[in-house]
Amino acid sequence: MQRQGSDPPPIGQELIIPALAVGFTAYYFWTVQELAWEAKANGIVIGAILLLLVALLLFRVGWRVANRQATLRFTLGGDPETDRVRLMLMALMVAFLVVLPLLGTSITLGLMLFIGMWLLGGRHWPSLIGVSVITPLLVWATLIVILGTRFPLGPFEHAMAALFGIGPVD
Repeated sequence: MQRQGSDPPPIGQELIIPALAVGFTAYYFWTVQELAWEAKANGIVIGAILLLLVALLLFRVGWRVANRQATLRFTLGGDPETDRVRLMLMALMVAFLVVLPLLGTSITLGLMLFIGMWLLGGRHWPSLIGVSVITPLLVWATLIVILGTRFPLGPFEHAMAALFGIGPVD
């Protein structure tokens, strides 16, 4: 029950996972069209149940909003400034995944660390640069060179392989 004079709680963030579930289900339905009925039967039944549950959730959310028990306002659990930083960090993670195949692990990791620390308020240049350079070098040396893990290779990894003959080469 809502207190007199207080704003209804925001519940827009509660729709993120249901929206992703609907998107995943639609993607699944689209990609299994050509399969035999037996191969897609379980997924279609589970997907249909999932869509039904999302529909019930949307009905419940709509009911609460219509009765002014909640708003569709979106929050990430903090004040507006904290939410803004959280959204920028999420955008940084998406950008990291987009740029990773182009620039490779070391350069992309260094950029992401620098920007992430900056977004979180880090302004001590020696720390920003030190962490953004040393961490990718350690990742490259241990995970790519020594262990041979198959991370995306970029200009740095190729240059090190050409200069010193160390590290994997595509």
